[in-house]
Amino acid sequence: MLSHINLVEAILASKQLDLSRRAGKLPHTQSLGQSFEKVLTNNLQVGHSVVPFNNKIAQADAKFQEGLRFVIEREGSKHVREDGGRESSKYGILQSTAREHGFKGNIKDLTKADAEAIYRKIWEKSGAESLPFPLSTVHFDTYVNSPSAAEKILSKSQGNTDVYLSLREHRYARLAEIRPEQYGKYLKGWNNRIKNLRTMVAQYKYGASLKA
Repeated sequence: MLSHINLVEAILASKQLDLSRRAGKLPHTQSLGQSFEKVLTNNLQVGHSVVPFNNKIAQADAKFQEGLRFVIEREGSKHVREDGGRESSKYGILQSTAREHGFKGNIKDLTKADAEAIYRKIWEKSGAESLPFPLSTVHFDTYVNSPSAAEKILSKSQGNTDVYLSLREHRYARLAEIRPEQYGKYLKGWNNRIKNLRTMVAQYKYGASLKA
């Protein structure tokens, strides 16, 4: 299975090559790093054989896996009896959300594989797949928190990641201000999540690994 760092290297290489192609020229040296295909070829292996892949599919899955990793790491795997004072959840997925996406069991029995399957459906519904990385992860994480808010913020931000995060931060501040008894206790956690996203975006911009 591809490591997190190798996925990021592949995404970075792909972005660099795409920009070069759009400018009408390809890199003259290997200083820009390995191509997306080469990175995946070196790492997508089962035993001693390389797994066949489609470039676009591989890139799309790499983006999803990064978004999923970020969300799962922040949500954790603990079963929460009353998530936000509403209902039980696990891996950040409410019981009602799990049922909506085909899970028929008790949320406490949700496995990581189940959670990934549900999050993939949410990812597709959110439109994150059509967005460039790292905006795809920023939007996906926001959509998991509030689909309607994520759609509005994406539209207002016009695809600018920094503006997107500022709008999300402003929304949380307003919620805590308007209804402090209901949302005040969540403000610190919300802001920490935005901080993690900003760290991830900054690391990507400077070519580092995306370990938030």
